Amino acid sequence: MVDDDAWVAGAVAAGMPAPAAEFTLGMFRASRRGEFAVTDPTLERVIGRPATRVATVLEGLLADRPVR
Repeated sequence: MVDDDAWVAGAVAAGMPAPAAEFTLGMFRASRRGEFAVTDPTLERVIGRPATRVATVLEGLLADRPVR
């Protein structure tokens, strides 16, 4: 596992703007704390369908990427 500071440094070195890397790190930290584990039922009422888990969306995005 890469620590947070090393991840940000690597992302910036690879061309990600520092503010975007910090924002993304914040999403990773929230995920590690389990903040995305529960969906408020209001979301499903607003969008009119069952909510999709973030992990499911990310898996779909990664599946669509070409392998390098």
